[in-house]
Amino acid sequence: MSSDKEFLIVGGGMGGLVLALGLQKFCGIQPEVVDQAPGFGDGVGGAIGMYANGLQVIRDIDPELLKTLRKEGYDYIYRRWYRHDGTEVACADESLLTPPGSSDEVKKELTPIGIRRWKLQKALYEACVAAKIPIHFDHAVKEVVETDDGMHEIRFWQQDKSPMRAKYVFGADGVKSKVREAVIGSTEQNPEYTGVTCLMGASNVPRPVRGISFPSSVTTKCHMCTYPTAEDESIFQIYFPTPVENPDEWGMLSKEQEKKECIELADRLTKDGWDDQFVKPLREAIPGSVVRVGLRSREPVSTWVKGRMVLLGDAAHPPVPYIGQGAMMAIEDAGTLCRLIQNVCCDSGKFDETKFARATKLYQDLRLPRTAKILGSSHELGKTQQKRAESWIYNLYREYSIKLQVLLHGTLPIMIPGSTFDYAKAVDDLLAG
Repeated sequence: MSSDKEFLIVGGGMGGLVLALGLQKFCGIQPEVVDQAPGFGDGVGGAIGMYANGLQVIRDIDPELLKTLRKEGYDYIYRRWYRHDGTEVACADESLLTPPGSSDEVKKELTPIGIRRWKLQKALYEACVAAKIPIHFDHAVKEVVETDDGMHEIRFWQQDKSPMRAKYVFGADGVKSKVREAVIGSTEQNPEYTGVTCLMGASNVPRPVRGISFPSSVTTKCHMCTYPTAEDESIFQIYFPTPVENPDEWGMLSKEQEKKECIELADRLTKDGWDDQFVKPLREAIPGSVVRVGLRSREPVSTWVKGRMVLLGDAAHPPVPYIGQGAMMAIEDAGTLCRLIQNVCCDSGKFDETKFARATKLYQDLRLPRTAKILGSSHELGKTQQKRAESWIYNLYREYSIKLQVLLHGTLPIMIPGSTFDYAKAVDDLLAG
């Protein structure tokens, strides 16, 4: 393969692959992708929620791809809040997290779903393969260096991988982004541990009632999120305050370790009065699905663009899980960038490199405040969840607040700005203004 590329995407995760598909579809650009993974495997990893703002980008790129994702995922339909003993606090309608005024057909397309990460990744990868977008696996980026002739040299850790040169580089390479180092330098703030760890996994135990659920316990002092990804499959995520950071214990657990830890935690939750609907998935976790992670956070960087290098997704803004928008922000980034390049650089039907700087400046100007707002909402929601678990007085107040908000608005208003955002309208309004 040639070592010189016109457009190179570093990172073959969700954001990178959506960007690749969008650049080809909307801009007539044929990018290539490099990723450090040896390949994509079935049945590995956790799951995510997909919301209307991200699903809309997928639909605009390829309606058939959206149909595939909806088939591989599972509609939430409802959003429920519980006490740990199974008492339901409130129930919201997930269709309210679609754009206001949506027709029944659009609501059906864009209503939130839960989906296993590997199924999402596989669908995006297969779409790229069908579009003949080259994806180069097993390329772990060591550094990105600007060269005297205006190109970028991408160097890899593997000695048997020759460096690649690219004119345009898009950094979708996650929280440890090497492209970000090239954009803003390596002296950036390191992510800080938040004091919370999460044990998550999958189970073939179906939810007894439809919906994504949020039980909280002042006895165990933890909170949980559980949601369906198939009719007979559900995901559990249990968040614990853990003051001491211990990265050595993070990552995928061995099958022996995950069985022991899940059973011990299930016994503890049962002793503390948790309803069996929340405990049973732990006892019957799918072998090889359980992972422990420590939640880290950092301030988002304020510079996403340097010349012909552009950041998106976790490389630009840190993920926080509580509002379900981490992956959606990356997909939004990709959709926004593609639409701006299409309208600014390809308005004559052919890519005009002299207009790239304007397109990427508009991209940064639009995305910085948007992602900062959603990041702030995620932090706020996460704090309230943990405070529910730590204080019975606050929990009573919060239960009343949730009930009232759902009564008045149909759902928690804090969820609406993330999910109902229309990236295409935001771009069109920016260009028109």
